Amino acid sequence: MFGQQDRNSSSRRTTSKGGRPKKHLGQFFLRDKSISERIAAQIQPGRLLIEVGPGDGSLTDELLKLGHHVVGVELDPSMVGRLERRFQHRRDFRLVSGNILKLDWMEFDRNGESLAIVGNLPYHLTSPILFDIFEIIRMGKPKIEECVVMVQHEVGLRLAAEPGNKNYGSLTLLTQYHGCAEYLLTVPAASFYPIPGVDGGVVRIKFHTPSELPDVDYDDFRRIVRGCFAQRRKMMRNALGVVGDLPEGWKDLDFNFLLRPEQFSFDDFIRLTRELIAMNLKTP
Repeated sequence: MFGQQDRNSSSRRTTSKGGRPKKHLGQFFLRDKSISERIAAQIQPGRLLIEVGPGDGSLTDELLKLGHHVVGVELDPSMVGRLERRFQHRRDFRLVSGNILKLDWMEFDRNGESLAIVGNLPYHLTSPILFDIFEIIRMGKPKIEECVVMVQHEVGLRLAAEPGNKNYGSLTLLTQYHGCAEYLLTVPAASFYPIPGVDGGVVRIKFHTPSELPDVDYDDFRRIVRGCFAQRRKMMRNALGVVGDLPEGWKDLDFNFLLRPEQFSFDDFIRLTRELIAMNLKTP
């Protein structure tokens, strides 16, 4: 969650005045107003914004200042009350009380209107939230153009990693299937209240339209990628072997199976999946 501005602070840093953060909700309040401003500035106007966990509304405030229309999805009842009081006169802000993982996304499928997602993802729910969004991208409804989100620094590096990098892995490739990720900035742990054990990282993912998604079955692609990176220290000829149900003769395909999974590019994995499917890859 993004924390409240301390209007008496000359250093432009903020402190939380909303009671104790709730550990079970993964609450860490961003205290640096300048970072909220930088995050808000990354979003192009003209689309409805879905803000994940607006907290007490400090990022929301910056988004509204830039002319955005915002739907905030907040789980914490105490923060819902604060948001209602803070923005009760704003027609460009709507509040949804509930869990982002249970949001009825089809509610926002209106005449092809495009959306963007912004917010500080609870660190323990980053993967479930991202994979929910990925499923929406494959469905094509509603139309989500991009997200600009705060995640753990390490996760941010993984989302935007290049082949051969230690951070490159299955999350990188499954993200690339759905869009293009860019690491924007690091947010020091000391910028939050309470101070978490890790730095944060702000990442932008520009999503593909359904027609831009790779022409290969996602479930097969995911199974191959995850299987290989479960054995990332092995060569591909051994790592791929544990995927199971591979067609006979797969080792004769035109790939350098002496490389490790992290040395295979996204296009390599896409082509490999296509060729295995063409050889009658079995579905578990």
